[in-house]
Amino acid sequence: MTHDTNPVSMSFEAAESLYDRLEPIPTDFMIGEWWGREVSTGHNMDGSLALARWYGKTFLDEENVHPLVHLDGQGRKYFADPGKMPMGPRMKTPHYPDWMLPSLRWGMKAYMQTTRSRARLRTTEYRGKLSATMCYDQLPIHDVFRKLDDDNVLGFMDMKRMARPYVFTLTREGKAGFDFPA
Repeated sequence: MTHDTNPVSMSFEAAESLYDRLEPIPTDFMIGEWWGREVSTGHNMDGSLALARWYGKTFLDEENVHPLVHLDGQGRKYFADPGKMPMGPRMKTPHYPDWMLPSLRWGMKAYMQTTRSRARLRTTEYRGKLSATMCYDQLPIHDVFRKLDDDNVLGFMDMKRMARPYVFTLTREGKAGFDFPA
């Protein structure tokens, strides 16, 4: 199955309103492999997932989560270590010429690839609801999920000192992405 990895575009206010209306989910709902796409809201990080060829996330169980699954130049999945990413509350997506991207991505894989779990699943309270949350082991980041439907979730990446969350969706492997109304 091919995935529609094109970002969904909406204002942050529309994403926030949708997120606040959605049902919370238990941690076991998240177990499995998920592919993702960005929700472009004008955040400084918009475009960063596509640049890094982010694929999604893998939740083995509550204690073992691979928060960054990427694709290499041959389209093979690998797990990346988020502790090696240049993340910060003011991070902006860099822009590189297209000819430079294959080399940058190869170097990123060589530097960041890991086999170790780098996150956990917990239930946390966020914006007034208890829901499944992926907690990064090495970074002050929590991805808090709400249910779009049985195969899709909306995620808010909450990072310490970041003005507002970064927004993305996850879809169960082998399923169709959520169809956002136009």
